[in-house]
Parts: sequence; structure tokens; C-alpha cells
Amino acid sequence: MTSALNRRLRPAVAALMLGAATTLTTITAGSAQAVPIGPGCPGLYVLGIQGTGQSSPTADPLADTGVVGALLGPVVAAVPGLVQRSYLGYPAGFGGIVPGGGPDPYVSSVGDARTQLDAAARQITEQCPNTLLAGVAYSQGAHAMAAFARDVGAGRGPVGPEKIAAIALYSNPSRSPDSPIFPGRPGQTVPDPAPGTAGGAVSGVQIINTPTAGSGIDSSTAGYGALEGRVADICADADLACSAPSQASVLRIGAQLLGQANLNDPFAALGSINGLFHAALGEAWSTTILNDFTLGGGTVDYTPSQSLSTRMIEAADPRIPAPTPQDADLARARWGEITATVAGNPLALVPKVAGQLSVAWGQLVADNAALADPNVWLHFADTVAAHNGYALTGQLGSGIAWLTALAHDIGPRS
Repeated sequence: MTSALNRRLRPAVAALMLGAATTLTTITAGSAQAVPIGPGCPGLYVLGIQGTGQSSPTADPLADTGVVGALLGPVVAAVPGLVQRSYLGYPAGFGGIVPGGGPDPYVSSVGDARTQLDAAARQITEQCPNTLLAGVAYSQGAHAMAAFARDVGAGRGPVGPEKIAAIALYSNPSRSPDSPIFPGRPGQTVPDPAPGTAGGAVSGVQIINTPTAGSGIDSSTAGYGALEGRVADICADADLACSAPSQASVLRIGAQLLGQANLNDPFAALGSINGLFHAALGEAWSTTILNDFTLGGGTVDYTPSQSLSTRMIEAADPRIPAPTPQDADLARARWGEITATVAGNPLALVPKVAGQLSVAWGQLVADNAALADPNVWLHFADTVAAHNGYALTGQLGSGIAWLTALAHDIGPRS
């Protein structure tokens, strides 16, 4: 079973790492860079974040390239003087194995993009207090932009939600399960107006992309709070980065593990992946021992508060603190207590605990049943084309119309 699962995981995880690659210089990311503003302050300033392999720390902030450039270039041309834009340079890496991307692990690269985004948002609002902001991001860039939007919507971002006119996410790896086009607004197709505007032009725009089942391979259930109605999460059918099957927790574990790995050096890659898998499984089991077994009255039971899949995913998630050495010591001591208790009545307790864990393992397999279904993999056979095809298949058209309408509604600002 394991080898078959691994064979299916390889192309799946590879799909996550894809991005239409361009040849860019790869340099270790530094501190946040100032974004270009001017001449004057526009009514709308759009920040773009490209996908994996489509940017670098030294990328030209005004070059309309990649998927995001295919959207913003036409907007700037349609409303000259009303909108300004820049692209945030960041490593756009996946451990050095994606053409055009830097050597940084995925998690570090996304974190760098988020640092650049926070700094740019602050700079623009300080320098141009009457300017509204919009964000457009693709793939790895959408991961960073989505985190920004969630924080802003919850009132803990670098700027207030009243400063955000729109956020357009394409192929978002953190897309919530079965998310509608406007998360939190099922069935909505017309964006909410920009803050402080009547929304006359925006009311004539429809984001017509068909909602897609599944979720991002690092999905989040957090909403967008005060930004609901102004955040569009667009995912092409069969794009595995944002529409992974709901019963595929092992896929998400693999993506999170590889997202932390340094893959630039093959020898280092083997060591880092091996270490990450051992760490993830060890941490998951330690957490399970501490939280999911009950002892007392000469008996022991496996009574999980969370499934093994959830424990494994959380252990692989770099955002969740790992168990401390003290936690590991406690887990070893508790396992000693479990062993001693079972030894006191092995004929009764061994079959019972084994049966309880067998049920849990069966649920883990069921949680990943989609990975064993050949129809699932047939559906995702063209995931590379789906992930790279947002510009070619016309899925950016409604985004272009949306930002153009926003620029008209907001008008010139000083």
C-alpha cells in the first residue's frame, strides 16, 4: 500500500511545485524593498505576487510578466493614470528544484513574499493615504496573499480592511474546502464595491469562473472577515494545487513536508526529507500518546479527540509549534504507564487496544481513499495544464474587468 501511495504522491506533489518558469537570477532574499510610486498617488494601487519560478528578489517591479502580469498589464493599459501597479520580488522557490525558482524551501519563500507584501502595503498607505489597495496573486504568491487578506479581514493586518478594494487569488494552495468564488458568500458573482464608493462600475462585473470542488493542498478554514465579498478565490478544475480531493490527507502531509525541505542539494534533500518525515511521524505519535489515551482502574483505552490524519497533518504543519523535549519525555513516560497497565492484564487489554488502533488505522486509510481511486487520478491527469493555463484559457478576463471597474469607481486621488 505504501509504495503504491508514494507512486501516486510523486506526480501530485510535483503539480504543487509547478509554475510557468521564466529564466530569472536566483539570489537569497533580503529585507523588504520599497515599491515604486508615482508620478503622484493613484486612486488604486495593485500589488502583484507571481507564482513559483516566476519571480526573484531582483525581479523588475514594473514588468508585466507571468500569470499576474497577463492580468495587470491590460488593466494599466485600460485606465492609464487611474491605477498603478508593482510586482513584489521574492525567491518564488521550492527548494531549488523548480526552474526559475530560488533555493529557498517553499515555506521560507512564502514567508518572504508575505514580508514584502506587508511592507509594501504600509508604505503605500503612509505615502498615499487616500489610495486604495488591491492584490492579485497566483499559486505560491496566492498563498502569501491569502494569509495577508485573512489577517487584514480579522483586523490584525498591516493596514485596515477599509484600505483594501479587492483581492484576487488564482490557484491558491490555502483555498478552503469547496470554497465558493467569494469565500463566505456562496452564490455571489458580483464583487462588493470598494470602500467609500457607490460601486456603479463594479456592479456590472461578474466573476464567472465556475466554483471547483476540493481544497488547497495546505487548506485553511479561516475566513476573510471584513474583506468577505472583496476576496475572490479562483481555482481551475483539476488544478491539484487548489482542488485536491477532500479525502487526501496524506497528499497534504507530503506537500507540507516537502514545502519545508531543502531540495537544492540532492544529498541534503535526502537528509532533510528523511528528517522531516521522521520528525512528523514522531511528533504525531507523541501528541497521540499524550492526548488520545486514557488510563485508570487497571485499564487503558485509545479514545481519540482527533483522528490520526489530523494529528499527522498538524505535526507536518510548520505553523503549529512542535512538541518540546519535555513533551517527548512526558510521552515516553506515559507510554511506559500504558505498557505497564497492559502488562497487568494482557489477555483483555492487548486485543482491546489493538482493535481500537486498528479502527483508527482504518479511518486513516479511509481519509485517503481518494488517492486509491483511479478515477481521481484520471481527473487530475491534466493538472499541469490546468495549473499553468489561467491566462491561456481566459480565466483572467473577469479579473481584468473587476480591477478596471474599481479604478473607474475610485477615480483619481491626490
